[in-house]
Amino acid sequence: MPVRALDLVSDPEIAREISAHLVSLERLGEARGRRATGIAALDGLLGGGWPRAALSEISGRRSSGRTAVVRAALAAAIAAGETAALVDVGGTLDARAAPAAPGPALLWIRCRAGEALKAVDLVVAAGGFGTVALDLCDARLRIPDAAWVRLRHAARAQGTTVLVATGTRRLGAFAAAAIDLGGAPAFATDGPPLFTGLEVRADRVRNCRTTDSDAAAPEHQPPCVSLVFTSRS
Repeated sequence: MPVRALDLVSDPEIAREISAHLVSLERLGEARGRRATGIAALDGLLGGGWPRAALSEISGRRSSGRTAVVRAALAAAIAAGETAALVDVGGTLDARAAPAAPGPALLWIRCRAGEALKAVDLVVAAGGFGTVALDLCDARLRIPDAAWVRLRHAARAQGTTVLVATGTRRLGAFAAAAIDLGGAPAFATDGPPLFTGLEVRADRVRNCRTTDSDAAAPEHQPPCVSLVFTSRS
């Protein structure tokens, strides 16, 4: 006797399995649009900010402003009332300068390079995080394409913005948005050579549309912007 679809759904175990793969209208709404980067010039460069429910990449050598861009994104997410997470390979976060907010708004995970991707997978899959950043610093890992595919799928399912900060580009087409940073330190000229900040050029390498009405197409935005990070930023 053929089994009707209604009979399958009435089975509690099958119903739970189907429900686990359904995406609510609220989740679909969260998955559209962009999240502010915390830096007005970058918001303009990317047409509104980092894409929601997608991977984005921040690449640049040391002293190029990578950490400052990541920190700004985390601070913007917390200011918007969201919970954020940082998987920190190089221990670059200064806890004293971390974004201040009531409650446990920032999850900080320090780990070895070989454990970083697994940590990000677990955090994103857990849900509840608006922005999750992976700072690989200058770690040289062989990461298979399947790992990025899995992380991209998890970000899409949870509506999470995932930022990957690296020394050189790694994600390629798996990133919905990507910027490349090139910076130089600035020093005071009136007296001893004291460090005052960074002068950074941010080039938009990739930026996909997130909605039909998204104005983030490259032809509508400048290809690069200049950023200045002071020692007090």
